Amino acid sequence: MCAGWAFAAGGGITPPEPPEVTDVVCISKCAGMHKATTGSKVQVSGRHLGHVSEVLFNAEGGGRIAAEPVAAANRLVTAKVPEGAATGRPRIVDSYDNGARSPKTLWVVGPGQIQSGSFKLRDASAQPRRSYYFGMRQPRVTYMFTNSEPTRVRIDVVRRGKGTVVDSWVERAQEPNTTHTATWNGIRRGKPVRNGEYKFRIGPQSGTMESTSDASFQYHRFKFPILGRHSYGDGIGAPRSGHTHQGQDLFARCTTPLVAARGGRVQWKAYHSSAGYYLVIDGRKTGHDFVYMHLRKPSNLHKGERVRTGERIGQIGQSGNASGCHLHMEEWSAPGWYQGGHFVRGITKHLKKWDRWS
Repeated sequence: MCAGWAFAAGGGITPPEPPEVTDVVCISKCAGMHKATTGSKVQVSGRHLGHVSEVLFNAEGGGRIAAEPVAAANRLVTAKVPEGAATGRPRIVDSYDNGARSPKTLWVVGPGQIQSGSFKLRDASAQPRRSYYFGMRQPRVTYMFTNSEPTRVRIDVVRRGKGTVVDSWVERAQEPNTTHTATWNGIRRGKPVRNGEYKFRIGPQSGTMESTSDASFQYHRFKFPILGRHSYGDGIGAPRSGHTHQGQDLFARCTTPLVAARGGRVQWKAYHSSAGYYLVIDGRKTGHDFVYMHLRKPSNLHKGERVRTGERIGQIGQSGNASGCHLHMEEWSAPGWYQGGHFVRGITKHLKKWDRWS
């Protein structure tokens, strides 16, 4: 079977999805994030890009000029700006004659606008090495560089293994031989970026970007809620008196700390004869509510209070109708817990995923 094609029911062949382009950025020999010159390397990002065979640039005098990709993957294509290219929105074409055009303009400038380069990155490191969306600590890069004068420094956030530039910005008038810091909020187009490994890449606004292994970090949307040894008990659908289980039980020693799997605002804080002391948090940018039951004692948080991902919310207990010290956790779809939503059957799968990286 040819790569990228699938046989449909009845023996037919389903062609690959047509490509989509979301951005084009310069990554080497640059005059800026969207400014390049002849010989610059640019990255086209989007979806279904693995079969791209040509990157078409506007040509001087009209028309287009083609360049073969240096590399092509599902979400990223790398190409060099060819001789004779001009400012415009590059277009990509795949092996099946499907095309797409960048929504962003790539400015092609003369080589004289590229910084010749006394800039040298001396050090760059990321802290913390594992961060969470809306967490207690945002990803932060600390860096130092040498140069002959104050510099407009460009900072990229790059998905490791993929090479995709997920965010980029410029810090103005940065003094050389001085320690600088910059933070990143983990948001792209209004949403948290995907779970995975990332790195900060540093360089002059006009010039080549550099990085170090110390500038790498992990970023995740959720954190496992138990800070200690634990085991999995009954999940969704387990029989209960008069009903079935609507969440996942997680057993741990009493007093083991609990943290918010996703930050947001406290929707409910109360006591129930079955649930014991419980807390409901409206997960930020999810539409979902996260419910924590059988806490050892009432949480120190209050209704309406803002909570960060990974923030302490209580302790494992066995309040209410509980056999042994454990957390009963539920996840509810929008509009929320007993407000028209329903319990999410995939919570066990979610917890085990969060458990792997927390």
